[in-house]
Amino acid sequence: MRSALIVIDLANDFVYPGGVIADAGGAEYQKLAQAIIPRLERLVAAARASGIPVVYATDAHTNADSELRKWPPHAMKGTKLAAIVPQLTPQRGDLVIEKRTYSPFASSDIDAQLRKAGVERLYITGLHTDCCARHTSGDAFQQGYDLVWITDALAAFTDEAHRNGLEYFKAWYASDPARQLITTDQAIAEWTRLKTPAPPARRPASQPAAAKG
Repeated sequence: MRSALIVIDLANDFVYPGGVIADAGGAEYQKLAQAIIPRLERLVAAARASGIPVVYATDAHTNADSELRKWPPHAMKGTKLAAIVPQLTPQRGDLVIEKRTYSPFASSDIDAQLRKAGVERLYITGLHTDCCARHTSGDAFQQGYDLVWITDALAAFTDEAHRNGLEYFKAWYASDPARQLITTDQAIAEWTRLKTPAPPARRPASQPAAAKG
């Protein structure tokens, strides 16, 4: 099954001081958001090495966006705050989706792009477990994608909100939680197994030729 790694809202605005969302969350939240970056670096590198597409789905808002009736302007299109954090800078071949709502499925052509690439399984990571990752998961589930959540590469404003988000995935979208809620190490191990070709089957030892009478 063709897979893709989805990295949600790892923009400067969500992670570092000076960002609207980051400052709203405060220092403790910023620690939680920044803590997943080393794991995401490993995941992105492993996905690329295994031929798994890396998809960045990140806010790039305009003043006309309905979401800004709920939240103050943040991650505005074309600004430094809307840029993906430097540790995860997209590389050639990655897919960068600018979204204007919680879920990229509601405000971009991500579904068409994934279908074109033959993707059927999505590994979900990023921010926030109980909001944009949740809405993205809901839309992807309704579209028939197989979902896997990398639990230690997701974060929310609090650990409690993160845990609640994971429980929501398990309750409403997961059909096999043991397979679908995994860690960074487990995901990388899966991808490594897929990348490593199986050893060739051993041929039976040749039999000595029968003596001619």
